[in-house]
Amino acid sequence: MYFNVSQLLKESSGSARAYKVSDFASVQDGAPMTPISGMVKMMRTDAGIWVSAQLTTYFDCECSRCVIEMEQPVDMSIEEEYLPEIDVHTGVRLHFPDAMSENFHIDHTHILDMSEAIRQYFGLNMPFKPVCRDGCKGLCLTCGADLNDTCCSCDKIVRDPRWGALLEFAAAQGRN
Repeated sequence: MYFNVSQLLKESSGSARAYKVSDFASVQDGAPMTPISGMVKMMRTDAGIWVSAQLTTYFDCECSRCVIEMEQPVDMSIEEEYLPEIDVHTGVRLHFPDAMSENFHIDHTHILDMSEAIRQYFGLNMPFKPVCRDGCKGLCLTCGADLNDTCCSCDKIVRDPRWGALLEFAAAQGRN
């Protein structure tokens, strides 16, 4: 997502803009572009532009419990300050203290590119174990049946495998 912020950079601190966005972005390395939507608010600071964004996108994945293909929604709340590389009034290259070197930058043509921030915040907000629904029961660990669709008749008692030889002996004797 690209924004021309040259006019906002010419205004005084506290000046603001708000944009409703509906665009496409690559949220993962090598992944196809996905739709992204939401609100982006920008406010002029003494050093650059503060960006506050509430964005929503999704990614295609498998449920971590039942392995069904699904679209996982991802909500992102971005709060970052972007610093200009070039002074908008004079065209002189700006230098910032080392403490600000990790900030995102506005390029020499005064274009604010949110792509890298979106990619980073997507990674932070992506669930580690996506599920298709809150009550997903998953797969039976013994027979592999989808427990959302069927009930299986497998033994539900979990046995510690460290007792393997003794469990086999007990089973041979007719005891569990």
